Amino acid sequence: MSADTGTKDVCPQPVSNREEERSRAKYREAVAGSLHYSGALSVLRALSRRYEFVPLKDGQGRHVRRTRKPKYAILCYHRIGSGGIPLFSELPPTLFDAQMRYLCRYYRILSFDEFFEEIQSGQARENGVIITFDDGYVDLFNHAMPILERYKIPATIYLPVACIETGQVPWYDKIFLALKVYPGNEFEITLDGPQRFRLNSIAARLRAATTIIQYLRTLPDESRKECCREIEGRVALPCNELEDRMLNWAQIRTMRRCRIGFGSHTMTHPVVSQLASGQLETELKESKELLEQRLRSPVAHFAFPFGKPEDCGANTESVLHRLGYRSAVTTIEGVNWTGDNPYELRRSQVVNETSLSMFAFKLNQLFLVPGRNSEAPPWPSTLSSEGEISPRGAPEPG
Repeated sequence: MSADTGTKDVCPQPVSNREEERSRAKYREAVAGSLHYSGALSVLRALSRRYEFVPLKDGQGRHVRRTRKPKYAILCYHRIGSGGIPLFSELPPTLFDAQMRYLCRYYRILSFDEFFEEIQSGQARENGVIITFDDGYVDLFNHAMPILERYKIPATIYLPVACIETGQVPWYDKIFLALKVYPGNEFEITLDGPQRFRLNSIAARLRAATTIIQYLRTLPDESRKECCREIEGRVALPCNELEDRMLNWAQIRTMRRCRIGFGSHTMTHPVVSQLASGQLETELKESKELLEQRLRSPVAHFAFPFGKPEDCGANTESVLHRLGYRSAVTTIEGVNWTGDNPYELRRSQVVNETSLSMFAFKLNQLFLVPGRNSEAPPWPSTLSSEGEISPRGAPEPG
C-alpha cells in the first residue's frame, strides 16, 4: 500500500512462483506424454467407457463404479489461430487439427441438436463429445471451418449478435487491448479501491486486464459500461487491431452449409446476472430475433456470457424458457447426463493448450473422473500449461 496515496500496488507474480508453475506444467506435460505415447492412455480411455471414479460419501477419497449412463463432454473453444484479438486465447490450427483427428478416432462426436435430443429422450448409446465456440471470431471461418469440414465434424458457434452486426469486438477485448498498448509502465485505476498495476511485461499486462475484467463482471451493467468508457478514453486503441476480427453474415451463412450451427450469446456480451429485468429481456429477445432473421431459421440454443454460476442470474432460466430457448450452456466444468437441467449444461474450455497428449489426457480424465459442484474440476478452466500467459482465474470470456 502506498503510504502517501493509499493506492494498492498490484505487483507481477514473483519469479519464484512463475518458475514453480513452469516446473509443475512441465511435469504434467511429461506425465501426459508418457501415458499417451506408451499406450497407457488407451487403457484408461477404454476404462472410462465402462467405469468412473466417484467420491465416497464422507468425501475422503473415491471409489470405482460402473458407469450408469452415458456422459457428454461439451468442449468450448474461442479462437483457432494466433496473433491479435482475442489476446486471451491462442490455439495453433495444426494443434486444433490434431485434436479433431484424435476425437474422430476415439470418440463419438455429436452435433448440439443430436446431443440435446439424446439427453431429452434418454435414449443415449454411449459417451459423446460436442464441439462449440463462443464469440464468433473470424478465425473460425479462416482456420476452424476447413478443419471441421475435413473431418466432417459438426459444431455450434454462439454469437454476440451486436458484435456481428457492427463488426466491433466485445468490450473485454478492448480492455485487453488497452492494457497491451498502454504507453506507461504503470496503470492506476479505481476498482474496489485505488490500484496501481505494474506493466513490465506482456504477461503482466494480460494479468492486469484479467483482474480489471473480473472486477467489472461484478458491477451493474451501466457501471461496467461507464468504467469501460473511462479506460478506453485513456489510450488510443489501434484500428488495425480492431478491424476484421469478427465473423460477418456472409461467412456465417457459408458456415451453416458445413454442419455448423449457431446460437445466441446475447446482443452485447454483458454479465446477465448484472442486468436489470428489462435489459435481460432485451439482450435475450433481440439476439434471438435478429439471429433468426439473418439466418432464416429458428434459434433454440443459448450460451451464458462468461458462464460461471455468479454470471448467470437466478431469473434467467425462466426468461429463456418463455422466449423459446430450449437450452443454455455455461462454462461450469464437468460432463452432462440425461436428465440434467437443459438450462445449466456444463462445458469445458479449451484455451492455450500446448500439446495433443495433454488434450487427450484431460479429456479422458473428464470422462473418468466426472466432477460436480462440490468437487475440484477435473479439467482446469484455463487449460493452459503456461501459467504466466494464461493465469489461473482468467476471465474466460465465453
